Amino acid sequence: MLGANNEIPVVWSDMDVYHNLALIQLNSWSAFCHDPNIIQSYRWIQFDLGVNNIIGAIKLQERDNIEEYTTSFKLQYSDDGIAWIDYNEQGEQVAKVFDGTHDRNTISVYNLDYPPMHRYLRFVPLTWNSGRPCYRLDICRCATS
Repeated sequence: MLGANNEIPVVWSDMDVYHNLALIQLNSWSAFCHDPNIIQSYRWIQFDLGVNNIIGAIKLQERDNIEEYTTSFKLQYSDDGIAWIDYNEQGEQVAKVFDGTHDRNTISVYNLDYPPMHRYLRFVPLTWNSGRPCYRLDICRCATS
């Protein structure tokens, strides 16, 4: 997961301004977890990719050491990090809700049929199995000409 010029993207969340990307990466020793008591509209993690990127897919893996995982989520994107748009499928007016994973080891790939080209991406967990929403993820970007 690299940003512009192969730099690691800046990551924000509902919990603070910056997070250690090592917790979020696939196959890491832990996972990024949210406080389940936070109001839904404030539960998210945001990536600044540095420049506009075509986002072709998301890879999702759940927490390694405890049965805490995200069972559904949505994606949002933005050009300025202020105004956010829900990802939806072409012709749909509502946000696309993705099914999450259901075990700790499988890496699930979610291809975006209508990939957005934006600088910022938010991953928004909607439901989880127990405890709290946890995950490790990667953003798959397509080459731009």
